[in-house]
Amino acid sequence: MTESEKLHNKRVQKISAQLKKFYKQKKKVRIYHGSTNSTRTQEFKKDEIVYITDLNNVIEVNPKEKYAVVESNVPMDKLVEETFKFGLIPPVVMEFPGITVGGGIQGGAGESSSFKWGLFHHICLEYEMVLGDGKIITASSKKTSDLYWGTACSYGSLGIITQVKLRLISAKKFIHLTYHKVNSFKESIKSIEEASRDSVDFIDGILFSKQTGVIMSGKFSDKKDAPVVTFRKAIDDWFYVHAEKIIKKHKKWKEIIPLKDYLFRYDRGAFWAGNYAFKRSRIPFNRFTRFILNPLFKTRTLYRFLQAINISQRQIVQDFCLPRESVLPFLELVDKMTNIYPIWICPGWVAKKYDKLSPGYLSNNFIIDIGVWGKTQGDFEHLVKLNRDLEKTLTEYKGRKVLYAHSYYPKDEFWKIYDFKWYEKLRKKYKAEKVFPDVYEKTKVSKKYNVSITKGLLNVIKSPFKLPIN
Repeated sequence: MTESEKLHNKRVQKISAQLKKFYKQKKKVRIYHGSTNSTRTQEFKKDEIVYITDLNNVIEVNPKEKYAVVESNVPMDKLVEETFKFGLIPPVVMEFPGITVGGGIQGGAGESSSFKWGLFHHICLEYEMVLGDGKIITASSKKTSDLYWGTACSYGSLGIITQVKLRLISAKKFIHLTYHKVNSFKESIKSIEEASRDSVDFIDGILFSKQTGVIMSGKFSDKKDAPVVTFRKAIDDWFYVHAEKIIKKHKKWKEIIPLKDYLFRYDRGAFWAGNYAFKRSRIPFNRFTRFILNPLFKTRTLYRFLQAINISQRQIVQDFCLPRESVLPFLELVDKMTNIYPIWICPGWVAKKYDKLSPGYLSNNFIIDIGVWGKTQGDFEHLVKLNRDLEKTLTEYKGRKVLYAHSYYPKDEFWKIYDFKWYEKLRKKYKAEKVFPDVYEKTKVSKKYNVSITKGLLNVIKSPFKLPIN
């Protein structure tokens, strides 16, 4: 046994002991890992927390069999850094470097390679988990398979993932990215479908308006046969700004992007959400101000600030997964109801029959994720009504939300979408009922929070990479 494995086992035993105590007390607990990419305000009580902050090591990378064994709190940038040393990367890498392995599994995370590989949990081969009663088990598609499928997208409501074995693929130095300008919702959907039939590795798109957008398809490459562009340096453009400039000049454009720059291309500015901070602060939004303020506009800092000031309840923050035939009418509805742009659009993967909490659990062979993130007009009551209208329409169109964001479903409506009997059976079987809040409790927005810019700034200055604990 290596020193890393010994240290890991020691940490897991500590978590097990904590859960045994909480299980005897019949006390509901929350899992604290020191950061979050959720837009819901996170609240923790010191005597109701299981800490997993130190589960952040890559234990093994096996280049021969192409897998990695990692602790659940390993962030994406660290994971990629370690696997790339062996010329390997995970097939699905979330676009924000601070998203953790466990967060990706529990949150139903996907990316521009998901049309090919599925969501992040689909590349995971097995989980080590600590159950509500402190028992430590291994779950895979062949062993304890009901828990393996059930824990994906369950938001920590069935157990604590402590270690993950995940698939790796061969990587190359660059991504050869092609930009395709589109002039309508219909054309954007057609372009995505056409790209998905080509031999490409990545597909996603940005809609800047109802009449203007870009669909981007990428391939692994070791060749520098086009202009090289980077996105991680302070002097670089934010990716979406760059993409918009491209399509103002070109109908089709090709360029080369270093692999890590591509994988985390949306980090600076958090897609385009950071632009709202410029507008709210009345700071000019240009290349110079983005350069000067660069440290504040990476996602780790932005999400920390978002949590501290509770500003997310002033905005729509949603990802909607829909079957192909529903995408066009739903986009028309979003345009009419919100007029929020840009919109992210990304092809997804239809979930397997046991993957019941997945946003891709839809009766269709081609699905698309629509990311709607932006400020709305009106007060909090208007925001709630708008979210509820979108939720109802999504159900009518046979779609599902990604539950990392704001969920306003009444309980009875929520459990008409998800299989309550199956889920409750799992919670009972694996001793989760007494210890972990259920997935509805974990994802429901239950109250209004007051916005405090001053409090947010003080929290970020004081502890920039940790969530506050009440």
